[in-house]
Amino acid sequence: MSKTIIKTIISAVLVLACTIGPIVAALAYESSRTRDLTAEILARAPEKGNYSPRFVTVAFGQKVKLRVRNIDTVTHGFAIPALEVDAGEIKAGQYAVLEFTPEKPGKYDFYCTTWCSEFHLQMRGILEVTAR
Repeated sequence: MSKTIIKTIISAVLVLACTIGPIVAALAYESSRTRDLTAEILARAPEKGNYSPRFVTVAFGQKVKLRVRNIDTVTHGFAIPALEVDAGEIKAGQYAVLEFTPEKPGKYDFYCTTWCSEFHLQMRGILEVTAR
């Protein structure tokens, strides 16, 4: 092979490595960030989509790690009063990580605790704790 072809091949490999490398690294980082989460709930006002998902299922007696991420432009709150779980205020673009272990199976309401819009009272969902 001529030196020109070898240089072209090496250049192509380097360009591919520089292009694909950061993408693979970003995906690996994101995967490691969410690996130990039980669930992630996105918060936005009801007229913009509400909590997503609005129904979350977890196992009884197992540690729950829940990230509530506010993707809205206003402050939201998050609480599951029956389980004594409360994130307080979550500012726009921020998130809260809540860790708890449900001691009893059942369906538990969660809702926004910070007035966020005229439809604030509709911002709610259900956490279902199932028996093993």
